Order: sequence, then structure tokens, then C-alpha cells
Amino acid sequence: MKKTFNRSIISLLFLSILMAPAPTTQAESFSGRLNGKILLQVETHGEAWYVNPVDSKRYYLGRPADAFSVMRQLGLGITEENFLSLTTDQKKRLSGRILIRVKNKGQAYYLNPADLKVYYLGRPADAFSVMRQLGLGISNNNLAKIAIGFLHNTTPPSTQGQSASVQGQQNNAINPSPLLAQMEQDIHSLINKERVKAGLSELKWNAEIAAVAREHSQDQADENQSLISPNRICSYPFIHHEGEVFGLYHNDRLNERRIFYFGSAAENIALIPSIKSGTYDSYNVDPVDCQDQLNKLNQLYEEKVHTAVDDNKKVSILKEEITKRAQLLDKSAIINVLDTSYHTKEEVESQTVTGWMNSPGHRKNILNGSYDEAGIGIAQVKDYYIITQVFIKRADCGYQGGNCCQKTGYYPYCYVPLTCADNNICQTK
Repeated sequence: MKKTFNRSIISLLFLSILMAPAPTTQAESFSGRLNGKILLQVETHGEAWYVNPVDSKRYYLGRPADAFSVMRQLGLGITEENFLSLTTDQKKRLSGRILIRVKNKGQAYYLNPADLKVYYLGRPADAFSVMRQLGLGISNNNLAKIAIGFLHNTTPPSTQGQSASVQGQQNNAINPSPLLAQMEQDIHSLINKERVKAGLSELKWNAEIAAVAREHSQDQADENQSLISPNRICSYPFIHHEGEVFGLYHNDRLNERRIFYFGSAAENIALIPSIKSGTYDSYNVDPVDCQDQLNKLNQLYEEKVHTAVDDNKKVSILKEEITKRAQLLDKSAIINVLDTSYHTKEEVESQTVTGWMNSPGHRKNILNGSYDEAGIGIAQVKDYYIITQVFIKRADCGYQGGNCCQKTGYYPYCYVPLTCADNNICQTK
């Protein structure tokens, strides 16, 4: 017996936050005393490097898994007795080293040269976060003066400061496939048509913002690999504003990629199936309302994450949700798909914009006249597209590294918590 299935738009998410740019570490001049430090390429996309005190070479940290691998391979084993009784002199001697407690489950710690304190590195994502928080800004010219180190079973970094392995992971965020790149531009044009119809100016395309949006889409696509199967009666795809890899929310992700020139920002996300309809062999398969299950899961997740006040708790809820949906997929009945028909590229683009415009929250972001720039990033995972659009209101002054704002009758000022320096540049206090 054959049954027909249809795929509809699974999820749409919107988020709008009025915020002030977060501070970043100021770049220091090259001094030759960078051993053990974490360096951030502030002139590009904030790529992170670790300068190994043993050979004074820099090692690219990439994503969490890459950073964790670097730490493990360059770490120094230490006994419990020595670790628990480290003196100030010993800490100075081991400054910048990664210490591995070999008799305590191999726990890794970073001995920060700046304060001689040890920071627990924990899981890959936690380690990546710690390393970036302790990073020191550096210019590309100064960074180029430090030789690049190579690890066993890793591909050397390119001349642009990224390893080929990292480029493979991040390439989608910088150079999308021709199809996805065209879809991004097409959806951007459709959004601008809606703004023009409402009497608003068009949004200017911002490639840097598109790269951040694309990276968040790709992170979600990676998560969804274990949540989607074309041979199960129900899949449990999942999109969300919360991020684990490089920032909890879109403003954090923009700042993480050294984008500070905005006064407010918003984000829309859509999950669109590429399959229009199909038939499958329904013998021994009970009918299931997959869409109803997904709606309930999405509603419950939104309630839980919005009531959580602690950022770590939100990340924990996110991880638990992914695990739960993967388990549901494993329990979902296996089906034999006989044939399928697919949406055209234009249909996917139209569904994205129509879905957003029919949703009050998404529509509000799209038709917000204060936003003047935007970027769209698309990732594909199995039979779904994940589309993220980030909007900003560009700031002319007051942001990290920008000019101080001037207003008659007032002292020069910057966004909180920045301060206006003597050179009329906004920087951390």
C-alpha cells in the first residue's frame, strides 16, 4: 500500500535585540614576548592562534574541536602533587603552558601569562570559549612575524592564516556554493522588494554579516545531521537563535567575528524542506502527525530557553534538545520511500520570504525602517535548507575602534561600556 507525504515549512524563528556593541581586546604592538598567549586577528575575522612556549610557533585554533586537539597535543603532563602545589615561581616558569592532569582523567588547564591563573578547559566548546576570552588582539603584519607550527595529522595553515582543515569547515561561511550564493542574493532581493512596497529604502548587502549568518546556518546544519533521515516516518529538524560555537545570540556572534559597527541588530531564521511531496510503502507503519510533534517540541524548547536566565543554562537546554530529538529519530519507524518530487530553487526562495512576511515577528524585522544593512547565509542539510538573515543599523560612531560620537553641549561619548580615549577613538576602559 502506498501513502503520500507532503513537506511544509517546518520552522521560522525571529529575534530582535537593541544592544550596544561588546568590548574587544585592543591590538598590542609586536614585542616578541608572546609565548603562551592566545592571539586574535582583529583585522580579519578574529581567527585565534596559540603561541606554543616550547617552539615559539603559532598554532591555529579554528573551531572547538580543532582548539581542543591543539591543546591536547601541545599539553604538558603534570602529576596531581605538582599541580596542587604550584608555587608562583613555578607558575612563571610554566606560564602559557597547557597542563594535563594525567592522573585526574586528563583534565586540561591553561596557565594564563597575564594573571598566572589556571583556567579549566573542559569540553571542546568550553575550551574554545576560554581561549578566545583570554585572547590578545594582533595585526596581520605582526602576526606574520611568528612562524606557523604544524601538528601531527593536521593540515598546515594557508597564507591567509587558516589551515586547510579549518578552511574546509569554514569555507561555506566565506565562499558558499554557487547555488546557495545565488539563493542568498535572490532572497535578499525579495526582501528588498517587500521593503520598497512598504515605502522603505532597500537594505544594503553586507558580506561580513552574511558570513556570520552563513556560519550560524552551517552550525545548525551540522547539528541536524543526526536529527534528519529520509528513511524515517518522522524527522526532527531543529533551528534556534542560541549558538554554542561562537556566540549565544546574533549580537554575540557579530562581535565574535569583530563586527562592532552597529547600534541594533535582528535575526530571522527559516527551515525549508527541499522535498515537495512523495510516496512511501506504508505496510506495517502506523500513521503519525510529524508536524504536530515538531510544533510541540519547538514550543516546549522556546518556553524553556526563554525562562532560563543563565547563559550556561541556555546552552545546556540546547544540547539536551539536540540529544532528545536524535533519540526520537532513532525510535521513528523506518519507511521505504518510493518516489519524491522537489521544490524548485525559486519555490524555496519564495516560501522563505512568504513565511517570514506572514509571521508578525519576522515581518517586523524585515519592515523595520531603522535597519539599513543585512546579510543572508544558507546551509543545506540532507533535504532541508537553513536560511539565516541578520539585520543591522549601522553606527557611524561610538563602537569599538570607531570614532567617538559628537553632540553639541556634550562631551564625546561611546556605547557602554566603552570610553572615549584621547585620540577620539572608542576603546575598552
